[in-house]
Amino acid sequence: MESTNLSANALDATNATSDLILMATLFRDPPAARYSAFAALLLVYAFTVAANATLGLVICLEANLHRPMYVLMALLALTDVLETTNALPRIMANLVSSSNYVPMPECIAQMFFYHIAIRVQSFILTAMSVDRYVAIVHPLRYHSIMSNALVLKVFLASVALAALPIIGYVSVVVRLNFCRVKVTYSPNCDIMMISNLSCSDLYPNVFYTYANIITGIALPLLLVVAMYGLVFADLRRRRGGSSQQRHRKAVHTCVTHLFNVAVFFSSIVFTFINGLNLYTIPRDVRFPLQSLQYVVPPALNPVVYGLRTAEIRRAFVRLVTRRVAPAASAK
Repeated sequence: MESTNLSANALDATNATSDLILMATLFRDPPAARYSAFAALLLVYAFTVAANATLGLVICLEANLHRPMYVLMALLALTDVLETTNALPRIMANLVSSSNYVPMPECIAQMFFYHIAIRVQSFILTAMSVDRYVAIVHPLRYHSIMSNALVLKVFLASVALAALPIIGYVSVVVRLNFCRVKVTYSPNCDIMMISNLSCSDLYPNVFYTYANIITGIALPLLLVVAMYGLVFADLRRRRGGSSQQRHRKAVHTCVTHLFNVAVFFSSIVFTFINGLNLYTIPRDVRFPLQSLQYVVPPALNPVVYGLRTAEIRRAFVRLVTRRVAPAASAK
């Protein structure tokens, strides 16, 4: 009965207003499940924004953290906030709204910022792997190669390299012919979700998407794997003797980064394969799994980097102490 009503509502809405997309979000029925899901996502969103903002603020305020690796962490936190703010509020609104329709221009804008965010994150994680390679394999040359100015230039170049193909995404989408009912169970708007709503020939879109996956996701991932492969090969060669403590610290740092890299890239690969319909998973399973992309990496990054990085922990304690001590003495 629910699916019949949904189809009828979708037909009425999308025939009357051609730019409306019905986001048939899961967990809307019964109402108790809807509000429980909303509350859970709100807590996750608040935590993610607060944790990433805290990480970025600590790095900005502490002068001894103004080093390339920590600047990259702050930039990653910034893109995490952008990604989760672009995705979760719309999912939460769809849960509690009486008419969860999204205008096509808003959907295209969400697609634009979503794809930019994940590509910039991919490039930042790649830059972090290069930084660790230089720091561990060529420590004496580190300061002559890596600098904050270089990191900022790489970040600006990453934004430009991410934006150019996504502008192509927008130009592809606006030319599609949407002649069918626009209903989707996808949690958010991306290139394949919008393309699958059209009745146009999608081969150019699929080809363009594959090309962007290769350049924006696959090649950075290969570079990350290559950098850490060289790092572990160098650590294995130098293992033992007086460098044992340095070896353990380097391994600890690399494992932390590799864990975040694995979580991020695996979630991206799942989302793209899901959009390309290369396998069959029940809708009630795959779309909640797809939503984890907007939840897990942005929430995990500040926890992993903040809790597992001793210098950030000490800097946070110093900042809190400096703020709390004067206030306590004033009383």
